Amino acid sequence: MKSLNEQFAESMFLTTHTWRIALDRQLRPMGFTLSRWMLLMHLSRNDGCTHKELAQSMGIESATLVRLVDRMEKEGLLKRCSSETDRRVKHLRLSDAGIASVEKIRACAADLRKKVLSGLSQDEIQNAFNVMNNIRSKLGALA
Repeated sequence: MKSLNEQFAESMFLTTHTWRIALDRQLRPMGFTLSRWMLLMHLSRNDGCTHKELAQSMGIESATLVRLVDRMEKEGLLKRCSSETDRRVKHLRLSDAGIASVEKIRACAADLRKKVLSGLSQDEIQNAFNVMNNIRSKLGALA
């Protein structure tokens, strides 16, 4: 039988994975795959970042991001802007269409949160939040 700590760690992983799948399922009919909506959300929090910074923020290799950025730029969701200090550097910015897409994604995420967290008290949510932040801090310290 698994220890409580092992069950907890596994449950936390599966919950995160299942939550992401549920959001992906809601966003897919709007044309957003997991990688597309994650890129838009990361860029919305780091608008004006470089390609390398975005890849680091997403936890993926820069080379993996190239085609996705190219496609999304062609679709008008983001744009590459030249750096004022270094001609070799391009900054990524959301376009108006990208900003509108982020708002749709946020609305879907809010709807999912409402459904998933219904029935939980604010105290329960706060306690879970505190535990997860504590764990995340400890994991960050290990890196």
